[in-house]
Amino acid sequence: MTTKLLEDPARVYQIGTVSSLTGVDAHTIRAWERRYGAIKPNRSQTGRRLYDDQTVERLQLLKALVDCNEAIGQIAHLPDDNLRERLGRIARHEAHATSARESSDEDAPPRIAVLATSVAHQLAANAAAFGGLDVHVHESAIEHFLEEQRGSRWDVVILELAEARPIAAPTLRAIAELPGQPAVLVVYPFATAATLAKLGRAGAVTSRTPLPLGSLRRIVDDLVVIRLARRRARARTPHRDSTQEGEETAAATVGRRFDDAQLARLLEVSTAIDCECPNHLSSIVTGLVAFEQYSRDCLSRDEQDAAQHRRLADGTAEARALMEQLLVELCEHEGIQI
Repeated sequence: MTTKLLEDPARVYQIGTVSSLTGVDAHTIRAWERRYGAIKPNRSQTGRRLYDDQTVERLQLLKALVDCNEAIGQIAHLPDDNLRERLGRIARHEAHATSARESSDEDAPPRIAVLATSVAHQLAANAAAFGGLDVHVHESAIEHFLEEQRGSRWDVVILELAEARPIAAPTLRAIAELPGQPAVLVVYPFATAATLAKLGRAGAVTSRTPLPLGSLRRIVDDLVVIRLARRRARARTPHRDSTQEGEETAAATVGRRFDDAQLARLLEVSTAIDCECPNHLSSIVTGLVAFEQYSRDCLSRDEQDAAQHRRLADGTAEARALMEQLLVELCEHEGIQI
């Protein structure tokens, strides 16, 4: 079968951007493709892998299930609807448990805050598309929304990216820390790969507009389910079966936030006050990335030896994630664009 060539470059992403948008590192994305056939990327005229929105959504579903201790080898072949069904079962269990703890109505519809003018106009024309959801349209600025909704619980907050007014990572984190820890969806008519990557690293899901409300509803439903499923996964004691693709599961759990090219640029960057902290942090992250991969690829004498290498790799991944977060905050503080 010949892989089709994509004709709309604005709708496709290279692997570094996909890694930022999904939280799955590039090595794992390639492994899922090569070993399990989980995805089938398209190709540019020069043979470069290109990923469309549907593939990004699929990777987000796969990662959410892997985060819930599902083995990638058991789910990689499943259609998207089956992945959603599995996540739904996990989410319903968590929703029931949460309801019991909080003595609330377990059938209460998900609460969606809309701070996106384009989406608000579509809802005014076709509110039925979001039937079953508790939708609130807010016309205030994001900062005012945060102040007004400090005590309100939300499941999903939809923002709109305007070219003249970017959304800062601290703002996204502040929204995600509202009661209920809502998922954040950023819709945009146009954005550079660097901007999308930055939003992804800050924890937002992105979707390009114009988009039919039916498609947007599917994304919102996915976010609600993934959010609940991950909450249940965090509440459980992590357990991995060493016979079920241990290295891919661990790698996907703590995905990379900087690709090799970004780390290389940060090694050379200069700040206004000649602070070398970005260079040093980039060097540390680069070393952790290398050792993590070395541990995953290291030959093992037996299963006990393999388990030790997995622990080394997992521990290094957790340390890398911490250092990457510090590097993200440092770049924001220094105004460094990566």
